[in-house]
Amino acid sequence: MKKFLQNIFSIKREKNHKIITILGIKIKIFQPKAEKLHYCPICNTEGEFKDFGITLLRKSVQCPNCNSLERHRLLYFIYKKYFLNTEKVIKVLHTAPEKCIYDVICKNSNIDYIPIDLCPERYKFCQCKKEDITNLSFTENTFDFVLSNQVMEHILDEKKYISELLRVLKPGGYFLLNFPVDMALDKTFQDNSIITPEEREKYYGQNDHVRKYGRDIFDKLKKEYNAKIVFAQDIFKDKDIKKYKLSKYEFVGILKK
Repeated sequence: MKKFLQNIFSIKREKNHKIITILGIKIKIFQPKAEKLHYCPICNTEGEFKDFGITLLRKSVQCPNCNSLERHRLLYFIYKKYFLNTEKVIKVLHTAPEKCIYDVICKNSNIDYIPIDLCPERYKFCQCKKEDITNLSFTENTFDFVLSNQVMEHILDEKKYISELLRVLKPGGYFLLNFPVDMALDKTFQDNSIITPEEREKYYGQNDHVRKYGRDIFDKLKKEYNAKIVFAQDIFKDKDIKKYKLSKYEFVGILKK
């Protein structure tokens, strides 16, 4: 009976459709793409994204191919606007380089790219130079662009961090930065008596953070550095935020020297 039914009726599933065969007649039925599918513009990958998070798990945010997260995909679009396709030779400094960003930047031979970190041995994918970000070895006015993401929350002397990166930036150059901000928090919380990894994880959300930024940081950057803050929701429609799996409050701070 089972074999008889298979001869008169069958279903074959394809990538985005299924074929139903009844008495030799084939019917193709297209199925809409699952809402779980997202697109990574960095590596041109479409598919289901992975969950990611240490203390707080974020669902379906990590590209399975290049491992980019929400911030990397927003940064890609900002970098593309400012310099990725440059036809003139430029110098770019990148602190704590992310591999998915590194891979994109290195495609353009016009970009003289220098990745740096205090612990360069952690970055096996590139020739990372050892540098103290608050006391750089570079001379003033060296770089056209400075990129620094998810770094400022680790630095005790925030002012020195910003002033040093601006020092090595050429006049007219851009310092593009990103860091975690708790959008539910009005004011940044920092207590210098909180020094153990356990305390820092409890109060700041990660054991190597030295503060938890609140929304007041945006006004501070605007007032002190004439910064422009660009949120994902400012430049993308809701459908694209879903497509690229961005957070609407993900942002890039843009400081021009």
